[in-house]
Amino acid sequence: MSAMRGSSVVAVLVAMLLGVAVALATPAAAANGVPDAPVITTVAGGAASGQLAVNYTAPAPDGGAAITGYEVSLDNGTIWFLCSGTVGVCPLLNLVNGRPYTVVLRATSAAGPGQTSAPASGTPSLPVGTDPDKPATLPSPRVRVGATFNAASNSLGVDGTTTKLGVGTLPKLRFTRSIPDKAAAERHLAVTATSNVTGATRSIPGSWGWVDDRSAIFRPAKFWPGNSTFTITSSLDGVIMGKSGADFVVGAKSLGTSYVFQTARSLIARVDGATRMMKVYIDGDRVQTFPISLGKSGWETRNGVKVVSTQKEPKHTYTSVALDIDASVEEPYELKDIPWNTRLTPTGEFMHAAPWALSRLGKWNGSHGCTNMRLEDAKWIYDVTIPGDVVFYTNTGGATVEPGNGPGGLWNIPASQWLAKSALVSVTGSVDTSKITGPSSNLPAATA
Repeated sequence: MSAMRGSSVVAVLVAMLLGVAVALATPAAAANGVPDAPVITTVAGGAASGQLAVNYTAPAPDGGAAITGYEVSLDNGTIWFLCSGTVGVCPLLNLVNGRPYTVVLRATSAAGPGQTSAPASGTPSLPVGTDPDKPATLPSPRVRVGATFNAASNSLGVDGTTTKLGVGTLPKLRFTRSIPDKAAAERHLAVTATSNVTGATRSIPGSWGWVDDRSAIFRPAKFWPGNSTFTITSSLDGVIMGKSGADFVVGAKSLGTSYVFQTARSLIARVDGATRMMKVYIDGDRVQTFPISLGKSGWETRNGVKVVSTQKEPKHTYTSVALDIDASVEEPYELKDIPWNTRLTPTGEFMHAAPWALSRLGKWNGSHGCTNMRLEDAKWIYDVTIPGDVVFYTNTGGATVEPGNGPGGLWNIPASQWLAKSALVSVTGSVDTSKITGPSSNLPAATA
């Protein structure tokens, strides 16, 4: 995030730590004044649904600064949450039952955060029949709610349940009516990945973000792993998801199901505006390096995550008229039948061949926002990329891609704002359900 900054911040999104850190007087510090690492002894299920208790021993006194608190991070995340409770126990609330979590702890002092503990893991669970969201006898009056699933909701142009996708896809659940208790819904949705290579299954850190009262999109902590099968396990059948007027909203039997989609290989292209080079990685290995030219001054290419869709054209005509360029300021142009065009945004950013720009590729920027490439390089991108593949731009001098501007837009919402769209990380209980709309008419366009 600039996008996610590819980021692992969303790794902690499905969990929430309630409470405020209390001042602790336990002394202990390393030589530089920060505390040594605490030792996690056990990670046990809590007393209620979706809870874990991280039990730990404090660092041994070492004559340093007093410990002022403890912090916890989940699933290799980069966000640290304050621990509440008494010294020796860090309670975790609002987790997903049946989903394994990895936790690490650290103490803090006036000198800053201390050393990180060794990781430990635990899985919140409850005995069958004790889920408070699914009572044995349902209240009345009630209405049932169902849902539809879209594995490629970010306008990739394909059916994600039948086509392998790139790692920038964003799956969405759209409920048949508004969901008052969104936390209850999120608690009963678990996301796992099974490697198509090794067969190993693991949970996927990330967060559901509500884009309106009926629709939630799952954004993983990082991009999805490639060559994998993903299962979103819904146990929402019979779950009470709040109350609408006099009626309780209850999950239909059809919500006791699994939604499945797959990724192909992981392809991530990284474009550096400072070096004017594109490096393409497949499954983590660099396979291509292309010289490119980006938007010149006043027409800077946008930074951030952009995602490939089916919107490709073997030939495309670029004109100054499309940009409303003032002919008295800049010479009008029409570039007809330019080959190998891969669109990245509705506002006109393409990766395409630019035979007229060979002298500046890898050297200086001169386009009107598009990514200019050699003919053979643009054809490679056109032929090899699939819907969901990621192109990540940095150092372009431009603004960040707007959330509503194309298939990559939602990846550019900052972590804190995406967190606010999840009911499981909202301290106040208020969820940001503001809808992400398409690009506004006043966004600057790009062409050629």
